[in-house]
Order: sequence, then C-alpha cells, then structure tokens
Amino acid sequence: MPAAGCGFQPGAGDLHWGLSPKAEEELAELPEVRTELARLLELQFGTPADPRFPPAAQGGLAELKPERRTLLQRDNRERGLATDHYPTPLESAELYRVHCLHCHGALGAGDGPTAASINPKPRDFRKGIFKWAAVKDKARPRREDLATILENGVYGTAMHSFARLPVAEIEGLVDHVRLLSVRGEVESLAVNHYKEEEELDEELFGEHIETVWSRWQRAESKFIAWEGEIPPDSPAMRARGRELYLDARKGNCAQCHGESGKGDGPAAWKINAKGKKELAYLDDWGFPIQPRNLTQGIYRGGARPIDIYRRIYAGINGGPMPGIGETKTAEGGLLMTSDDLWALVHYVRSMPEGAAQ
Repeated sequence: MPAAGCGFQPGAGDLHWGLSPKAEEELAELPEVRTELARLLELQFGTPADPRFPPAAQGGLAELKPERRTLLQRDNRERGLATDHYPTPLESAELYRVHCLHCHGALGAGDGPTAASINPKPRDFRKGIFKWAAVKDKARPRREDLATILENGVYGTAMHSFARLPVAEIEGLVDHVRLLSVRGEVESLAVNHYKEEEELDEELFGEHIETVWSRWQRAESKFIAWEGEIPPDSPAMRARGRELYLDARKGNCAQCHGESGKGDGPAAWKINAKGKKELAYLDDWGFPIQPRNLTQGIYRGGARPIDIYRRIYAGINGGPMPGIGETKTAEGGLLMTSDDLWALVHYVRSMPEGAAQ
C-alpha cells in the first residue's frame, strides 16, 4: 500500500457513497425518489468497494495521448511491470482513499477529516468546476490538466505535489477524481430535472450521463494554445502592460487587484448591512474570495508566462476573475491584441520584483 500523501495513514474512509446533502435536502419529502436515485447512481457508478465508470463514459488507458502512454510504459518497465500496466477502478479508488480522501472526502465534496483546518478549502469535485485548467469557456479540464495539478501541486495551498508517484498511479487518481466529479454532476442534473419535470428512470438517467460526459469530452477543443515565440519581456512591454492594467476600458485589472496589485481594489470589497467592510465576491463553492495579491508572486495555476496568459485570456473558472482574450469592442474587433495580453503578462510577472525593490 502506498504511503499516505501527508505523512500519515488515514483509514479507508466511508465505504458508502450515498446521496449528497443537497440531494437529501431537496428530496427530503420524497423517500421513494431518494431510494431510486441512489439505486441508479450505484447501478452506473458502483460503490467505493466496486467503483465503475458508466459504459457511456469510459476513459482510462485508452484516452492517454501517445506521449503520455510512452511515459507510462517507460515508468512501468523501470518498475519491472508490464508496459501497459494500469490501475483498475478499484485500485484507483484505493489510491484515492490513501492520498486524497482525508482532504477531499469520500464523495469528493472537499469535506474530508482534515478539511476543516485547511484554508483555502480542498476542492469540491462534484460541480465539475476546476480552477487550474488550460481551457477556456469554463470547460471541464483535460486529463492533462488534472495530472499537472497532481504532479505540481497548487502553490500557496495544502495541495502538494504527488510527482513521486508512478505515472500509472497519477492517471489512476485522475480517473477516480473524474468519476466522483461526473457522478456528482449527474446526481445534481437528475435532482434538478426531477424538481422541474418529476421524471426519474433509467433511460432518462442515461441521458444525464451522456450530457455530463459530453461536457468533459469537449475539453480538448477548448485548449488554449500559443503557437510561435512568446513576445520577449522588456521595459517597454512592462510599461504597456501597466497602462492596460490601469485602463478601465482595457484590462481594468486595478478595479479588483488594486493599483499596486495587492488585491485591494475598490470592487474587491463592499459594506455590509452592519456597516462593516467585507469581501464583495464569493466563489462558486460559496466561500469569500479576495483577488490575488500580485506582489506576492503566488500563482496557484502556475507561474510560467503561458500560465498567466491563460488566466488573463480565459479567466479563472469557479471565481469572479473574467477572461478578456476574446472580449470584443462595440465595433466587433478584439478589445486587446495578443501583444496587449503578453504585455499584461510581463507586467504582472514583474510585480513581485517591483515590490521587492
């Protein structure tokens, strides 16, 4: 059994997934519907002791791109295993229980036994919302995005790197996180549909699975790539970036991040009913969120120029950070050119340097 992710060996965790608290609440007076929903979820997704992806939502080894499969095969050879060795769904679930359950919880709700002491809170996978992905339009993450988070961790949070794990185990964890996320989305879709139409049967449930899985399958088409050389950093690029950062008609970044980048812009705060100052925004999980203090140099989605570019281009899923890469003017042209976006990237990346000086 692999060693625990944070230096201790948690228990196996709750071996019964059940329904989410939200589903239990919304169907509180409908015990027969709750029972049928639980049955359908177990029929399609199994249990923690026997997990499975529905036939309409298969992934795993067959999804790996050639370069990733090559890494897996090389890693397996070095470990003395068959080159295409890959965790079964149950083995992936066991890896999750060892490395992830104590923070993210059995259902992936971000409510594991250590979650209460962690800030920011562990991610709740059930909405299908993942902040740090190289995609636009609030798309679901690609396999590569989830693997990158596991291998790199999320700087400035309790989510540390699991790069020490074999490639096959990283991919197994990706599978199980996606299983929990798809299951959570399907449950939510089924509950919402029942509240509107009072329908719940196996055929309709299968349609919900296909709807959710199609969202995940679109991820690759939403990938934000950059072809060619990145425009080099320079004093002129940083100066242009600062202009765009402050310009309310362009980047408008200071409105939230503040003129000096400390996350204290006027839009970041509000006065509540008691006359006290409080954060103006909540994230999609309902937690108060403050714009990033850019002078600290903490970039949870990665600090490379392309990482910052993607945040500016597409925004940050699950939070109030908007994307401006495809924003149009009243005349129909792009609000900001690619050079403008890269100027902003270079200026933002210079902010910790400027703060130190």
